[in-house]
Amino acid sequence: MQLSDIDSPSINEIYNKTLKTLHNIENALDYSSVVAITDTKGVITYVNEKFCALSQYTSDELIGKTHRLINSKYHPKSFFKDMWNVIQKGEVWQGDICNRAKDGTLYWVSTTIVPFLDANGKPEQYIAIRHDITARKKAEESLEIALQNDFRTTVKNLQNAIFKYTTAEDGSIVFTLFEGQIKERVGISVELLNNNEVDHSFTDEELERFEHYLQEGMAGKTVQFELTYDNLSFLVYLSPILKDGKIVEVVGTASDITKRVKAEKAIEHMAYYDYLTGLPNRRNLQERVKQKISQKDQQFALLFLDLDRFKSVNDTLGHHIGDKLLVAVSERLRDFVSENETVARQSGDEFILLINFTDKAELTENIANIVDGISQPYLLADQEVFVDPSIGVALYPKDGKDYNTLMRNADSAMYVAKEAGKGTFRFFTEELYEKLMEKTFFDRELRQALDRNQFELHYQPQYDLKTGKIKGFEALARWNHPDRGYIPPNRFIPAAEDNGYILQLGKWVLKTACTQAMAWQNNGFPALRISVNVSMRQFSHPTFVEDVKRILAQTGLHPSYLNLEITESVMSDVQQCQCILQQLQDLGVSVSVDDFGTGYSSLLYLSKFPISHLKIDRAFIRELSKNNSLIVKAIIDLAKNLQLNVIAEGVETSEQEEFLEQLSCNEVQGFLYSKPLPPNEIKQLLKNF
Repeated sequence: MQLSDIDSPSINEIYNKTLKTLHNIENALDYSSVVAITDTKGVITYVNEKFCALSQYTSDELIGKTHRLINSKYHPKSFFKDMWNVIQKGEVWQGDICNRAKDGTLYWVSTTIVPFLDANGKPEQYIAIRHDITARKKAEESLEIALQNDFRTTVKNLQNAIFKYTTAEDGSIVFTLFEGQIKERVGISVELLNNNEVDHSFTDEELERFEHYLQEGMAGKTVQFELTYDNLSFLVYLSPILKDGKIVEVVGTASDITKRVKAEKAIEHMAYYDYLTGLPNRRNLQERVKQKISQKDQQFALLFLDLDRFKSVNDTLGHHIGDKLLVAVSERLRDFVSENETVARQSGDEFILLINFTDKAELTENIANIVDGISQPYLLADQEVFVDPSIGVALYPKDGKDYNTLMRNADSAMYVAKEAGKGTFRFFTEELYEKLMEKTFFDRELRQALDRNQFELHYQPQYDLKTGKIKGFEALARWNHPDRGYIPPNRFIPAAEDNGYILQLGKWVLKTACTQAMAWQNNGFPALRISVNVSMRQFSHPTFVEDVKRILAQTGLHPSYLNLEITESVMSDVQQCQCILQQLQDLGVSVSVDDFGTGYSSLLYLSKFPISHLKIDRAFIRELSKNNSLIVKAIIDLAKNLQLNVIAEGVETSEQEEFLEQLSCNEVQGFLYSKPLPPNEIKQLLKNF
């Protein structure tokens, strides 16, 4: 699809038509129906004017109350209990209710209650659409009175249709009366009914059903059903008449419920379709997925589509443009599905597609076309707007045999697609799910680990290579999980970086390390440097320098004994880095560059930055090949020329130590000297040193 294919006026037209439709629905409901909205406990949160007029209460008197205010005590408690059982399951309830107005008079309403569901499929509010049927009820009462007399004259003036019928000897239905104002509107008479001369569009199945209802009436059953004729909807009520213990005839009423039916269809559309795009919504989608699953022998793909950069469109161009973009995207998605497939709006900028397939290669090509089609520019408000879709795909029945499993797995695959660079798609796999579960584990458990005292610090000594004396310690975080045991930093630190928890964890490490260093000094041990690793996110946080200053003040540690280790990646923003480093130097805190040689550093800026040490990455020390040896020598020479100290980490053999001595490396740390130790063992080390 090309830009020239996107007609901006058509998008505006769809958008404006949608808004107009919603406005018309609202006006239609307010004009034709008694409307009330309640929360899940039945407390009224909204009523329209018709509700107030019928109940004779003001909106202020109704809102905040329950419907007990208008309870007429006509119905038993079991009536309302059954009603609540239905709507609390998320199902629609219909029935007639007798209420009491403020002045004590009774009135009847035909009621439809539609639950509106939250993201979890649970009701979050209920909307009740009611129609005043008091006149119909009174007419039925009048009818019962008139049954004792010749009532043909009476019923002619009734608003509803009144009819009577019995059966002939052969069991066929014979109408004996059809009167009321509706008679003239629909053009039906007793003669036309009995001669089967009424023009209609009913199917044979519908006619058989109507015949069945009429025969049930003659069998002594009270029957109620709805039918539509000539674009009018009627509620038909059949009441058998007994004489000497036998059914002699049936009296029926047909009430015009056209306005109510239209209002119910409107509210049903709102309950099952997205208000903005007109696509099926989450509730509708769930039913369609369950229906496809019930077919069993048909496999299909569930595509979970999320728009990348949609938030940027909303933030920069406004939500009205964002809404138009969603409408335009929905129009394009419709072009990619057939009549027996589905495209639905999940929520926000998320869409779901149900696509039938027999060949996975063909399906893959189809999804690639969807990505390409949605990625084409949109012309909205005279400017091009770009978004890309990230799509996760779950296949039925391979990746799930129920709605929730398919949605979960497609959602998981979608997030992998986003991590892969966005504007692409990924199929669900079990390996993918396991990785996501691992990520979820870290996201959840990390946030609770500090509160549960699962983190601790170990300290690795740093030695002066020439004198052999301890110069300081590097504080290293350890996570002792109750179920998984010790989790290494290379697993939880990246997760903490991703979810932002590194800020909270970093503050804890800094404060704990400073507290411990001060405790050793208070125990009479020499004042030694404590080195703490600082992440890029932590370093660039606006309050970082103030956090350092506050922690030093709280712990009492002199700034000269604190060294912060940063990586070369922190230096990417030169101006910000230089500003923060200068503030730290003004505090008296030293800074070293960790893992030097593995990133990118401009030597020009390195010479200007106020740093004290370069730490050679352990990868160069672990394998002293010819190239690595040259790199180590170059780093040490560079540091000397810049008047910086050098610390080599990861020293594990005497050969590595000898090599570093030859190059006049200043300090070393590694398993050759000591592994990272808990505080109590460091205390013993200092005693023996």
